[in-house]
Amino acid sequence: MPDAGQSVFISYRRSVSSFIARAVFMDLRAHDYDVFMDVETIDAGEFRTVILNQIAARAHFLLILTPGTLDRVNEPGDWLRTEIEHALSLQRNIVPLLVNNFDFKDTEPFLTGELSRLSGINALEVPHSYFDAAMERMRTRFLRQQTYGEIVPTPPAERAEVERKINEAASRPAPTEQQLEAAERLNRGLALQSSGDYDGAFAAYTDALRLNPQFAEGYCYRGTARHERREFTAAIADFTQAMRLNPNFAEAYYHRGAALRDDGKLDEAIIDFTAALHISPYYAEAYLSRGNAYVDKGDYDAAIANYYQALRFNPGYAEAYYSRANVYAEKGDPDAAIVDYSEALRLNPQLVEAYYNRAIARSDQGDYKGAIEDYSEALRLNPRFSHAYYNRGIARKAKGDLKGAISDYQTYLDLGGGRRYGDQAEVEQILRGLKGMVERS
Repeated sequence: MPDAGQSVFISYRRSVSSFIARAVFMDLRAHDYDVFMDVETIDAGEFRTVILNQIAARAHFLLILTPGTLDRVNEPGDWLRTEIEHALSLQRNIVPLLVNNFDFKDTEPFLTGELSRLSGINALEVPHSYFDAAMERMRTRFLRQQTYGEIVPTPPAERAEVERKINEAASRPAPTEQQLEAAERLNRGLALQSSGDYDGAFAAYTDALRLNPQFAEGYCYRGTARHERREFTAAIADFTQAMRLNPNFAEAYYHRGAALRDDGKLDEAIIDFTAALHISPYYAEAYLSRGNAYVDKGDYDAAIANYYQALRFNPGYAEAYYSRANVYAEKGDPDAAIVDYSEALRLNPQLVEAYYNRAIARSDQGDYKGAIEDYSEALRLNPRFSHAYYNRGIARKAKGDLKGAISDYQTYLDLGGGRRYGDQAEVEQILRGLKGMVERS
């Protein structure tokens, strides 16, 4: 019987760390470890249970962390999050492997709930140039740590499937040095893109593709950089190439759909979002984006149905509540809109537009006090939000606060709102009327 202390589960984000995960898998296999790594797309139902049972059957849980790995773990439906939470609950020996300059300081917004414990776990840095030395340190130190949770053997009914998955992972060729270097460039691009340097990210992704022209992820993420630069045709071409290389690449369909939507091709965008959901039925972002495309088409009922699905798979999705609230407001249902704006703000108190739009809904109901409070909060977060001053001026006037209304209208003009929105003369006339009322009172 294999030694339970030599059993390892490798958890990773396929789109950003598949090559390094394979290299770790090969190293451990070469040193007689019993290693499980799923190289297929996570299946629904029974296969998801098989994966979780493999975490229970193994003493060590290696979590490969590269830039971009944790960007979606704040979503309750995210599969990587599910794996990590399961390992934490089972008290596995969790070993975070920090690859390609991964830094926890950039992940705080994503590490919610139990995942907040991750940054406090002793981690191992795996520099690209010292991979072998890092693996030796992992085997001789990190994989010698005690596991407190019970090791539960693989259920007999699942052994054949587990063996198939292990054989599938073992049959894949070891990553070449060029593939690993390309992955390093990809991770560099992701770090640059997250900091807003889209030109630097584009260059890093292009360098990755020079090293590995078959790198589907390289095309996909270069497409996202091109999208950010509003180069829609080039972005769509990159996403299409990613899909040619990997026809089951849900993210590529999703991102191409986003580029098509921004390019005004709504029907094509909806087809791509639907394809992404066919591959990955739990993809909350794809439901949200498909809903937004339906809003652009004026099909509010279809949009709401998609937002419900997004929230079904990610109940903490503030953006989905906010988007659904906007549709309720458009449909003339301010009560439902306010409920959703409030939930969005509970989940994300920094959503400036949610305060602003909830204020409008409250004004429509005659709740000027509540509206003024919301406009004020929006202005606290964004003091140069000119339209919030304008609308707060309206609400203050309705409440009889003429001096407050004068101050808000004047600030609106000072910020250039009148010139920007073409109502300079109209607002100046309102100001003269309000000042006259104050003088006469």
